[in-house]
Amino acid sequence: MEAVVPFLQIAGTAMAVIGTLQQGQQVSAAAGYNAAVARNNAAASRQQAAANAASQERKARLQIGAMRAGYGASGISLEGSPMDVIESSASMAELDRQNILYGGAIKSQGYESTAGLELMRGENAVTSSYFGAGSALLSGGAKIWGENPPVPTGKLTRTE
Repeated sequence: MEAVVPFLQIAGTAMAVIGTLQQGQQVSAAAGYNAAVARNNAAASRQQAAANAASQERKARLQIGAMRAGYGASGISLEGSPMDVIESSASMAELDRQNILYGGAIKSQGYESTAGLELMRGENAVTSSYFGAGSALLSGGAKIWGENPPVPTGKLTRTE
């Protein structure tokens, strides 16, 4: 029975080491998946901003075209104040378009930062699992050694 105890201790230590390493790999895999999702969200955010900006630009062109047509139908020439109003409207429309793109870029950058953090979390989990596995190995070895110290085979002699 005494011979079984060290074997069980070794097996328990091995299981602890393997479990710690697997846990690190699983956390790393989950972090990698989360990073991929964040990168996909970043790309989607940029695409959505571009689509919204294009839509804003189309609406602005239609609005400015309607303004020009309205001035023309009223017999107002497109000089002076009417032209200033049209130019101001075009400038504001461009500012709106740029703000939409900027908002999409900021949102995308947030997702990219999340992706980077997730990848670091995965790397840290793997590193931590190595340290945890090493610790379990050393603790198990110390326990086995402490309970089953080697038996000296020769006679100890004292020299003076």
